[in-house]
Amino acid sequence: MPWATIFSRSSIVLDVCKERPIAWRDERDWRGQEDAWSWLSRQGSLTAHLRTLGDVEVEVLFEQLIRIGPHASVLGRNRELNVWARDVVLRVDGRPAVVARTLVEEFASKTSWREVKGLRQTPLATILYADARVRRSDFQYGFLGRSHRLYRLARRVDPRLGENRLWARRSVFERNRTKLAVAECFMPWVYGN
Repeated sequence: MPWATIFSRSSIVLDVCKERPIAWRDERDWRGQEDAWSWLSRQGSLTAHLRTLGDVEVEVLFEQLIRIGPHASVLGRNRELNVWARDVVLRVDGRPAVVARTLVEEFASKTSWREVKGLRQTPLATILYADARVRRSDFQYGFLGRSHRLYRLARRVDPRLGENRLWARRSVFERNRTKLAVAECFMPWVYGN
């Protein structure tokens, strides 16, 4: 399968950046990208995986209630929504490794997912993997460029990145029929580029 076909058969879904839709895709042909795939496809706690590289710290970049557009199908809605948004950078031994965004509908941020609002520098994984009721969707993958919020956040925390696009993944966690969406953008050094 040629590289160009990786972007085919994609659904247009929430750009985690609240701007314009991007094409996220399910698993496809990763020839030539095995190092990235090794990290993007890892199950379980990303924080735990990063700890194999060194000491992990969470830095909160942004955290507040925002309004997202009607293209927010990642949360299962096709209308504008108020959501709790949390942008963080996960650092390994002080070096930026992953920039992530969490979105939770406002109602769920006061009920099923209320712990999200009090995490501060605590990894999200502490609530996601401590509760057997939480289920995770399959991953979807994207290649982010400068028009996307996570890419710009990554450039802000590490200006040496240059103009290269960055690999990202996203998934949705569900508990008590409410959803929490997470998108994670990987710095190239994590997967060896």
